[in-house]
Amino acid sequence: MKSWPCMLAASLLVALAARPAHAMDAASERAERDRIKTERDHTEAAYVARERECREKFVVTSCIEQAKRDRRQALERLRQQQEVLDEAQRKQRAAQRVEDIRTKVSDEEAKQREAASKARQRRAASAASAASGAASEPTAVVISEPPSAVAQPASPRASEAQAHADKAAAAEKAYDKRQEEAREHRAQVERRNAERAASGKPPAKSLPTPGAASAAH
Repeated sequence: MKSWPCMLAASLLVALAARPAHAMDAASERAERDRIKTERDHTEAAYVARERECREKFVVTSCIEQAKRDRRQALERLRQQQEVLDEAQRKQRAAQRVEDIRTKVSDEEAKQREAASKARQRRAASAASAASGAASEPTAVVISEPPSAVAQPASPRASEAQAHADKAAAAEKAYDKRQEEAREHRAQVERRNAERAASGKPPAKSLPTPGAASAAH
């Protein structure tokens, strides 16, 4: 008949084999880690008791060797369960880092969109003001000229308004180009950090976003 330490070790082995570890929330993870620690302590205690019992028998060596094998098997199963928990935790942290990166990129994009909207409003208001000033300029009396007369050049105010509009259009085109470069840069950074996070590496240090400094102007 098996002694109680042998029965305890056997029951632990069955329990360990029947309880695979899965991804879980923080509370469940702590409970699972506590369970593994408790069962590891029980395994060690069972081994000590069994070793003591073996020394009281006639065949000591074989009894102790079997106790050691049972102990190694039990501890190996616990070690594997511990590794599953650690791997799940690592993946969860990597996924959280990716989510943090995406949130940060989204916040930066929202700020840049807001800055771009304000910049467009300022340019539109400036162009409208220039056009309004040109339209309010007193109109000269038109005197009939012979068909061969040379057309009068546009007023300086109208020319200035047109130049301002051309400058605003060029600035808008340059801004859109910087925005496109910034989006491509953010996508590359997010993709690279996601790959590093999935492989367990820390995210790469972010580089300055192209055009980010000039977006607020």
